[in-house]
Amino acid sequence: MSFFRKAKKVLSSKKYRENPNPENLSQERLAALNIGAINSEQTCYYCDSLTTGEKVYEIKGNLENFYDITDHDSAVETLEWLFNRGHRIYFDAIKTMYSGTGEGIDYSKFTEEEQANFMEYFMNMQGVLPFLVEAGYFSGNVFDIAKMSIIAWDMGRLVMVTRSCYDCGYISEEEAWNYIENAYKACKEVYADWNEFAKGYVFGRAMWSGDAQFLAGIMSIAEGLLADEQSPWKKVSLK
Repeated sequence: MSFFRKAKKVLSSKKYRENPNPENLSQERLAALNIGAINSEQTCYYCDSLTTGEKVYEIKGNLENFYDITDHDSAVETLEWLFNRGHRIYFDAIKTMYSGTGEGIDYSKFTEEEQANFMEYFMNMQGVLPFLVEAGYFSGNVFDIAKMSIIAWDMGRLVMVTRSCYDCGYISEEEAWNYIENAYKACKEVYADWNEFAKGYVFGRAMWSGDAQFLAGIMSIAEGLLADEQSPWKKVSLK
């Protein structure tokens, strides 16, 4: 599932859209918001506020079409899945297969639906690894996969969907900040800096779609966030 309807943002010269009415957030909350910075660039969301700056009717349509979210209960169900499980449950199993660091796949950890999806993600990862090597995101040594995490992919989307649900009135401001701040804490425990975070996000996106052509656009956004002086990642620290 995705919110990539506005993928044209990849080619846009306008970057890092800011709220004209600043919310005067703390540095920690700004950093937490920018766990979702890659997604914000794709969707043209504000990079510096809880509100997204997008039209509510459009957000509602996207939440329903891509996430089956229509109310508080469905919002919380999706947000809890992203935070507690997400696509990292697949990646953790896949990296075990590639690196040989475990005894095999324990399918009892997956729901029936998750079991049905596993092979698709495995084949996606297998197909896109050569592109990741060529792009410098992966050494090519399968044992290095065992050290990686794609929690950035799950938490980036968690922040985006949380902000969307807040704007639609599906969750309260308190609930929204709780998810966003917990996403930030989860990423701080895994990644040393935004560079490691970006790599984890790209790997997650690669496994999810296996689409090397579109992945190049995601890489471009991530690399811009790492390098551009006006990038929100330059203004706040992951740690």
